[in-house]
Amino acid sequence: MRDRLDDQIRLPSANPRRPLFLLLTFLTLALALLLLDQQGILRPLRDRASSLLGPALGLLANTRIQAEQLTRGVGDVARLRDENSRLRAEISRLQAELARAEPLVLENSRLRRQLRIEESTPWQLLGAEISAFTPDSGRRTLRVASGSDQGVKVGMAVIGQEGSSPPALIGVVEAVESHSATVLMITDYGSAVSAQVYEDLTVVEGLLRGQWQRGSRLHMEQIPRTAQLKIGDIVRTAGLTNRTGARLDMAAIPPGIPIGTILDVRATDHTQTAEVQPFVDPDQVRYVWIILSHAE
Repeated sequence: MRDRLDDQIRLPSANPRRPLFLLLTFLTLALALLLLDQQGILRPLRDRASSLLGPALGLLANTRIQAEQLTRGVGDVARLRDENSRLRAEISRLQAELARAEPLVLENSRLRRQLRIEESTPWQLLGAEISAFTPDSGRRTLRVASGSDQGVKVGMAVIGQEGSSPPALIGVVEAVESHSATVLMITDYGSAVSAQVYEDLTVVEGLLRGQWQRGSRLHMEQIPRTAQLKIGDIVRTAGLTNRTGARLDMAAIPPGIPIGTILDVRATDHTQTAEVQPFVDPDQVRYVWIILSHAE
């Protein structure tokens, strides 16, 4: 029974000549198409096919180009985002470094300026930040962030510098605490400092008082009538002198500190007075030096 079924469903055997026949058929067809194309017979058919398929092929080509551009664009956007993030991080780092460096640069500049002053004078200086100006318009004082723990005492001279001006007197220490001090500006009405002017081979002395309401100028009085002062003469501290009646706590002010220049001279009955323009406006300074000691 099984043998009869196998005989009934047995598949026909493969013809060994079939592949060769197919190959010869394809070769013959290819040669025929080549000959027809060389003779121009297939040109109309080819042109027709080109006209029909050209738009579709062009559309496919454009689609491919747009897809490539889109892919590159997506990659460029991602790359630009990464670059932007990197640059932002670098800017933040540099800003942080600059923020750390700026106080050091400023401190270095102040120390170099202090060194130049100490090299050209017999003074020992203490640099001090100005922490506040007086809110009372009736008095001209400022507070510095240095006090008795740093060696500051009442009566010590306080100097400042603006631009190319010489280091000049801007006030005198009036009160001292552990880590702060109050400085009375030389422009305050209550300020009185012994002053002197070098005139030829003589020294002209007087008393310098503040008058900040007149453009922060100073008023020099008790000048001898015979003194030959001129506009532009430099006024300096005279130290403590009994003749001018300066307070004893001013003994810490050394002589020779520049103060300003004479703007005008006027004669009175027995003396002269002079208007003085300070080298440094105490209201404009933000950093000062306190003269802790000076050579006699």
